[in-house]
Amino acid sequence: MSYIEALLLSVIQGLTEFLPISSSAHLIIVSEFLGLSPDLFFDVSLHLGTLIAVAFYFRSDLFGILISIIKSRSILESKLLKQLFVSCLPTLLLGFLLVDFIDTYLRTSFIVAFTTIAFGLVLLLATYKKTYRTNFEETTITDAFIMGLVQTLSLIPGVSRSGVTISAGLFLGLDNKTASRMSFLMSIPTISAIAIYLLIKTDSAYLVENFEINLFGLFVSFLIAYFTIDIFIRFINKIGFLPFIIYRILLGTALLLIIV
Repeated sequence: MSYIEALLLSVIQGLTEFLPISSSAHLIIVSEFLGLSPDLFFDVSLHLGTLIAVAFYFRSDLFGILISIIKSRSILESKLLKQLFVSCLPTLLLGFLLVDFIDTYLRTSFIVAFTTIAFGLVLLLATYKKTYRTNFEETTITDAFIMGLVQTLSLIPGVSRSGVTISAGLFLGLDNKTASRMSFLMSIPTISAIAIYLLIKTDSAYLVENFEINLFGLFVSFLIAYFTIDIFIRFINKIGFLPFIIYRILLGTALLLIIV
């Protein structure tokens, strides 16, 4: 893989991981139409980059969990930790059971096109739900569990993990910013598990041999993802989700026209 290819894939991963437009869809589309073939460890690097970005952006929340554990000497006192735990369980379980099936049968352009349109419309419907909670402290363990169950749909390429969990949050009455923040925090254990799974499957010798280009990918995806999160969180209550919905529908439709 050249540095130009690595840069392209890293930018795509960093931009799309946390926007409700599906990073897997864009990586599949770009890889298929441009003939790119990212190796397994490069996927690890991209996921590690976005993981570091979201963990660093929400570092105060994570430090809050740590302080809560130290003060109470218990992992059960932190509401956020319990929310993250219950939210990731369904996806990790189903992901473990279905990973081979998904990789074999669902990573196609047609599936991506269909899910891109369908879940863009789901997000559109979610925006019409009346908002009655505008503060993260108002979220509950039940909210996290429901969003975690819905997050399992993101195992299907094109659905978008952030898109489907944000949609669930909106349906639960959260405002744009609160639903987005909840979704991004939920991504920390999920992306961590994905990165660990990919790392276990990676040949350590290959890791060392391609260390520089993978470190490059990690850094670029981290940088792009961090600023994407920051801009998205700052302005989502002002700009809303309509631009992303329109983009999803146009992208899915264009993809269908190309492949049909």
